[in-house]
Amino acid sequence: MLENYPDGREFFNVNTSQVLGITLEENFPQIDQVVRTGVLSGMVVKNDDNFQENMLTADPDFFNRFNFPLVSGESSQALDKINNLVITENYVSKYFSGQDPIGKTLTIRTGDLEEDYVISAVAKNPPANSSIQFDMVIPFENTIRNTSEAARTNFFYVNVTTYAFLEDPLNASQVETGFNGLFKKLFPDFSGEVTVKFQPLASIRMDTSYPNAGSDPLYSYILGGLALLVILIAIINFVTLSVGKSVDRAKEVGVRKVMGAVRRQLLGQFWGEAIIISMISVCLGLILSEVALVKFNELSGKSIPHVVSFEIVWVCLLLALLVGFLAGFYPSVFLSRFNPVEVLKGKMKVADAGLMRKSLVVFQFVISVSLIVCALAMNKQMKYIQTKNLGFYKEQVIAIPTGLNETSSQALAERLKNKIINRDDVENVGTSFFAVGQSWGEGSFTDADGVYRSMAFNVVDAGFLRTMGVELALGRDFYEDNDGDKNEGIIVNEALIREFAWDDPIGKSLPGKNFPQHQIVGVVKDFHFASLRDEIDPLILPMSPSVLNGFDDISYSTSPSRKITVRAKSEDLTRFMADLEEAWKEVAQGQEFNFFFIDETLANQYEAETRIGNIIDYSSFFALVIACLGLFSLATMIIKKRVKEIGVRKVLGATETNIAQMFSFEFLKLVLISILLSVPLSFLFINKWMESFVYKAEIGMDIYMIAGFSAVIIALASVGYQATKAALMNPVNSLRSGE
Repeated sequence: MLENYPDGREFFNVNTSQVLGITLEENFPQIDQVVRTGVLSGMVVKNDDNFQENMLTADPDFFNRFNFPLVSGESSQALDKINNLVITENYVSKYFSGQDPIGKTLTIRTGDLEEDYVISAVAKNPPANSSIQFDMVIPFENTIRNTSEAARTNFFYVNVTTYAFLEDPLNASQVETGFNGLFKKLFPDFSGEVTVKFQPLASIRMDTSYPNAGSDPLYSYILGGLALLVILIAIINFVTLSVGKSVDRAKEVGVRKVMGAVRRQLLGQFWGEAIIISMISVCLGLILSEVALVKFNELSGKSIPHVVSFEIVWVCLLLALLVGFLAGFYPSVFLSRFNPVEVLKGKMKVADAGLMRKSLVVFQFVISVSLIVCALAMNKQMKYIQTKNLGFYKEQVIAIPTGLNETSSQALAERLKNKIINRDDVENVGTSFFAVGQSWGEGSFTDADGVYRSMAFNVVDAGFLRTMGVELALGRDFYEDNDGDKNEGIIVNEALIREFAWDDPIGKSLPGKNFPQHQIVGVVKDFHFASLRDEIDPLILPMSPSVLNGFDDISYSTSPSRKITVRAKSEDLTRFMADLEEAWKEVAQGQEFNFFFIDETLANQYEAETRIGNIIDYSSFFALVIACLGLFSLATMIIKKRVKEIGVRKVLGATETNIAQMFSFEFLKLVLISILLSVPLSFLFINKWMESFVYKAEIGMDIYMIAGFSAVIIALASVGYQATKAALMNPVNSLRSGE
């Protein structure tokens, strides 16, 4: 849903209200059916133990409309009763020891309800690349039963995902246009404009124009581009060396022609040789790709089972044919035209391909140096993110999801806190709806002046800020036993104060007409509760969730059930976690001990960037190695052709140092040109990649200098050996063996 307000602000969310789907079905015949899904915080109760699972609620036709295969059970009956339950294959062994679970029951606690659910179907585990993930699915009616009336009826209370199945996808624009008019009829006093946007499910993972996209297509383009660049460098080397070696085979061609070889045979020979070499390379490459697949999956976070497939083999074979054709083109076409008499007499004139060879060397090193610069820049940005002061403690902080309703989770947190707070290895304990590193809630309202305001929120207790080490700028923290704080107190951040231009915010209230009695008791310094890709938004931290009733619009993508946050001060974290689990078992009454570390959750926010950075590291290394191998071979070939020149120079008084310097400098010029050309290319890429971050490391000339210096050193090492070897040759032998 896209909300536009007169002041120019937008509110865009992939989540929708529960009533949107019903409204669409009732008013637009273009829509064949609507299926809603929601995330429900639920726990399986079995043998006095509690297990928190990833539960999805869905309308009855979920398995009819989505292609999630059922191992057993009927898709039409899977969710047709309110107490039906569909589980995935993994959970058959967990809860039923691998036996047929159909018709058996599991006890599930959702909110204040604890009920028996009957297993109606078993689904295959959702594939990892699916945007819909679940361990268990229960009917959508359970979402309705476990949410407030406002959540069920308010158009702006967005907590579900709505999938609309259109009779004709081309009708999507008609529904989008028609909904705007319908909304104005339903809400004539609403000052803004609300539009429904349809996104094709097939593109949901790769479309970054929508919030919470599954994957940024930029990284797919980068991976594909890296592969093409490395292949291109290898192809350039192969073609260049094939052309260079072909001149050495001119006499061979002359002899073959004298012996009766016709042009067609020569064409077949040279093209055949090049294609066979390409085919062998492809076979070796496919074998190596299978061997390296485990490492690639580790780097990329993918789970690709095999590289070799029918389609891949065909593409590689076609590529081998193309490369073989290019590599064999010059010797097969041009050499086969030569007059054999002139060739054997040494009078053959060959066009100088020096400029082409030099251009190809420059091209290779431009790519290699650009990749090195990009790798250094990405590593610098990720290092900046890891070391930047976020405004809170992230080390040795553990978050424990409770999966319980508000009353039960607070009681559990209190029991755990009383159990461990006096221990020497515990710094503090607090609770919150959302842990740091998770996506926090977002609420919006129209203030008394008609201005649309949006802000982040998190419901916390009196220990949360102290546990996380968030500093106060004004006022005070919550008092633990103060009923006024528990019911009416809120703490805000500096960004919110700037938003409302308040000089003295203490004691003020948010200027919305629907907010219950509340007042600001403190202001915290701005801290990065969201990713460094985003600016710090205005934030409110109430102790009571009732304050949130003043928002016109609420959305969240993380379950708002309480998380208990514990900050340790123990050097032996393994021992601490074992003791914490033991304390949990004593107070949690059989509930499963699930936890995550805040620093790991924060690192996961940049998992894609970290992975792509690692891949670029490897790619830049391989590209540089391949380019240097090509340079080494080219240097060998060129020096071989200039053996007589070397002999003449030495006879005329040139020293070994002069000879080595001459050849080294000749190739060094090419590398220096490559470095200069790589600067604008890498600069454009780095700028494009850094656009996704609001907070950025300073990228200076140092990374360009490091990349350039590395390329120069490696290039000199590649060429220097051959140059020195040539310089040390006896001039008499050089003049005798030279052409």
